[in-house]
This record gives sequence, C-alpha cells and structure tokens, in this order.
Amino acid sequence: MHKIKPMLAYLMDAPFDDNGWLFEMKWDGFRAIAEVNRSKVELYSRSFQPFNNRFPTIAEALAKLKIEAVFDGEIVAVDNKGTPSFQALQNSMNDASVPIIYMIFDLIFLEGKDLRDLPLIERKKTLKKLLPKTKNSVLQYSDHVVGTGKELFQVAEKKGWEGIMAKEADSSYISKRSRSWLKIKTHGRQEAVICGFTQPKGSREEFGALLLGVYENEKLRYVGSVGTGFDRKTLKNVMDKLRPLITDKAPFKPLPKGLKATWVKPKLLCEISFAEWTKDGHMRQPVFLGLREDKRAKLVKKENPLFTHTDKLYWPKEKITKGDLLTYYDSVSKYILPYLKNRPESLLRFPNGIEEKGFFQKNIETGLPDWAKTVKVEHSDKEVNYLLIQDKNTLLFATNLGCIDFNPFNSTIKHLEYPDYLILDLDPEDIGFDAVIETAKMLHELLDELGIPSYPKTSGKTGIHIYIPLGAKYTYEQTKQFAEILAHQGHERLPNLTSVERSPKKRQKRVYIDFLQNNFGQTLAAPYSVRPAPGAPVSTPLEWKEVKKGLDPLDFNIKNTLQRIEKKGDLFAATLGRGINIEKYL
Repeated sequence: MHKIKPMLAYLMDAPFDDNGWLFEMKWDGFRAIAEVNRSKVELYSRSFQPFNNRFPTIAEALAKLKIEAVFDGEIVAVDNKGTPSFQALQNSMNDASVPIIYMIFDLIFLEGKDLRDLPLIERKKTLKKLLPKTKNSVLQYSDHVVGTGKELFQVAEKKGWEGIMAKEADSSYISKRSRSWLKIKTHGRQEAVICGFTQPKGSREEFGALLLGVYENEKLRYVGSVGTGFDRKTLKNVMDKLRPLITDKAPFKPLPKGLKATWVKPKLLCEISFAEWTKDGHMRQPVFLGLREDKRAKLVKKENPLFTHTDKLYWPKEKITKGDLLTYYDSVSKYILPYLKNRPESLLRFPNGIEEKGFFQKNIETGLPDWAKTVKVEHSDKEVNYLLIQDKNTLLFATNLGCIDFNPFNSTIKHLEYPDYLILDLDPEDIGFDAVIETAKMLHELLDELGIPSYPKTSGKTGIHIYIPLGAKYTYEQTKQFAEILAHQGHERLPNLTSVERSPKKRQKRVYIDFLQNNFGQTLAAPYSVRPAPGAPVSTPLEWKEVKKGLDPLDFNIKNTLQRIEKKGDLFAATLGRGINIEKYL
C-alpha cells in the first residue's frame, strides 16, 4: 500500500454548534498514520518520517490487534494531571517513564476495504469496536460529542487543552486540507522554523533567544524571537542540534533591522504558544513548547483562520450572523457554484453587516490563499485582476471577506466575449412589486409567442431578472441589441407601466426594462445569492406559474432557500444550456 497523506483541517477563530458536526479534543502531539498488516506495522508522520523506533510501545500494541487496517490519529504524552502536553512528549525522548498514547480518531482501510468514502460517523463506529476498551492501553479511541462545539470549547479552555476539532459527520476522508475539518484553538499556536539565535546574557547558558521564521511565497519571513519556555536541559538539547547548522548565510531577505544573530540553516522546527499576532506580523508573548520532528521546514506557514468573527451580526434585527451566512453558502455551494465557476467575480463586501455601507472590490491581488485562482481581464481603460470562485473553499473564503452576494460575469473565461445568457432586469422606480409581476408576465407571454425559452428569478430586492439561454454563441454587443429589441417590444405592450429610459427621472412610477445589463463587465447577483437587505432575502429561481399577484421576494430567504432547492431542484439549470438562435427570432 502507498503511504497515506493525512486529511488536514483549516483553522477557525471561534467555536460553533451544529448537529451535522462532531466535536472532539484537539490532541497536542504528533500526527501519525499507522498501517497495520497483522503483525507488521508501519507508523509514520504526516511527512512520512518513520515512528516505529521512536514509539515502539505503540507499534507493538498495534501488531497485537492482528488485523489489516490503516488508522489515523495523534501520538500524545500526558502530564501528571492527565492532560496531553506537547512538552511532555518532548520529555519522553529522554524519559521512558512518560506515558505515551496513540489517540486514534479515524479508520481509513479495514481488511482490504477502502473506507474513505464512508461518512466519518460510520468510520468512527467501526473504529471504536476494533480498539481495546481498557483505560491503560496505549491505543485509545478519540471520542466525540455531536452538535455542541461551544460547550466542548469551554471545557477545553477550562482544562488547558490546545483546542477542539470540528468535523462534518458525513465527511469522507480526503488526503488534503478540507473545509469539512476545522480546528479551533484556545490560544495562539504556531509551528516555526529556527533561523538563528542570539547570545546569552547574565547567567543564561547556550543562547539567549531563537529567531523564528515561516514560509511565505516560498521565502522565509521573520515572525519574531522566543526566549522563554526553556530549562537548562532544553537549552542544551536545542543548542546541540543547532551547532551543526551554523552558517554565515542569513535566511531572511531582507534582514530584520537591528538583529545581531548567529544564523543557522533553516532545518529545525519548533512549536510556539503565543498571545496574538502584532501588526508587523510578529508573535506577541511567545513561549517555546518544544522541537518538532514530524514535518519538513518548507511546509511551515503562518496559520490564518479560514473564518473570522463568525458571531458578528450581519442582520442585527433578524439576529443573523456572519456564521449563519457561511453556513448557508456551505449548504448551497453545489447549487450556486455552476453560476460562479470560471467567471470573473465582482466582490460586493459588507464586512460589518448590512447596516453599514458596502463596497465593490473588483481588483484583488493580495491577501489570497495559495489555492485561490484569479484572472486578468482587459477593459477599455484598465486591466483588472478578478477573483475566480472555482470551489466551495473559495466561495467561503470570499464570504469570510464580507461578501454577502456574488456578482459574476455573464460569460466565462473560456469565451469571455460571449455571454451564456441574455438578461432582462425589471427594476421598479417608485412603484410596487405587483407592477413588476405584471411586467414579468407580459414579457413571458411575448417570449412564449416567439418560442423563446425564459427563466425568471427574484432579484432578492424589489425586482425580477429574466434570463434567456444563449449558449455563448453571440457577442455582448449582439446580445445587448437583441435585448433592446425585446425591451422595446415589451414596452409597447405596457406603455403606461414600463419604461426603457435610462434616467430615473424619466421613469418615475414605471418598471424599467433594463437591457444594459448585457454590456461587457456588467454583473448581477447570481442565482441563490443572499442579498444585503432586511430579511436576508435570496435571489431565487422561480417557476413561471409562481410569478403572480401575491409573490413576495422576502418569501425566499437564507432560512428556507435550501429546503426549496432540495424540493424543486435547480430551476435555472437550463440557462447554462445550448441557447437560442437569435437570427431565427429576428
């Protein structure tokens, strides 16, 4: 069997409750995969470093199971209070009396069967049956609670744990970092590369402080120094490992100002506890916890929370938080992503919720995670670097930036000059929604007479959007011209209720049939986008029979849209289909 890369979690800044999630203790040790083939055992780290000789009691206990299986877990040592301690794990290297435990939280293979596609909750049920039930066994099952993450986090804070893990109960096992697993820490923790040291002062021996770095864009960036957390024995142990690495070459470019140091080759890693990150990107109040031997230096990067300020009220009157918005987009991601993928994205951001003015961000070049993709688009006056929302992680990353709704191009980067659909945007000017409904029904009749398929959705505010599939066969200019013809045809049928005038002053008490949304670079809220308006409405696809008097856009909101989609399916799928032949209708 090939060595298994472990599934990794994203960092989150606050705990949450959700009945679809399991919550368990975050074990403070070395991550380890165990491949067991009857009496033969391979125990190794996340970077495939062998652990059999380092932790022989665990390897021996696994062999006694007499099964064929692959486990995932954490090797931990407990202190005299019974709490897992990274420092105790370090001490175990020189003290055989320190209790070592393999806390196993996942089962990947069993008796030749690949279990990775099974839901986590099912894998854990099977795992629990396999492991010894005795408390003094070096193999222990990592238990969990369902739904109550906030309560478990309070326990973690009280007992001094590193934090907790949150895992989707139905998540499959994938060998990469996943949104389905989250880690929530009780205090700052960071792996760091030791890049140098300062000279000791007074009675201090060996060195004064370690100079630390993390990799950013494949270059080491200085993140501060640590001089506390050492006893005499630790100082000597670390220094013995640093001496062979001493070099004249400084690992930082540019060099931090005012640093007088002895540099070392950036190969040795350590674990740091700290209070917070300072504005200049240094760790405040750092404490050395121990050396790490289970990871390669190049993998050490600053850990940024995937989600921040999840308890911030975005809709104060409705008590809807940023966390609720993230949960919504997480749940509807498979439905909204087809309308976002490969499309340059205008980000409309409301970082403090709907009661403060939002702002559009089109150009985005900094602050992006490594996996986020962008595309440069030439406009008549400038070049813009747009975000592409290709997957759930990027969707939630953008949501975390404060994006409430999503506004993609009408075309994809595969055929940027050719939109996938034509849009008629019904925008009322000081007139009720019933007038919008009447206008939409009239346009539906017109399009039906012409044999043109059309698909309505609420704008999520006061209007209705009507989409006509084009299949990326026509330019933006051709599309706009055809939309203008349809708008004028509609206006002729309801001249006293509609308008095609661009100026709001000239269309008072009218429904504006806006065909200019078909210009290159114009964007509208995508299907299933939440809107920054009272009630947290969602721009929701409709059946034409629903477009009738009494329809209220607020009937479709963040709380009920997923249930509606699951019942009716994606009513807008055909807008991405083959498309009409404009020449035929002309």
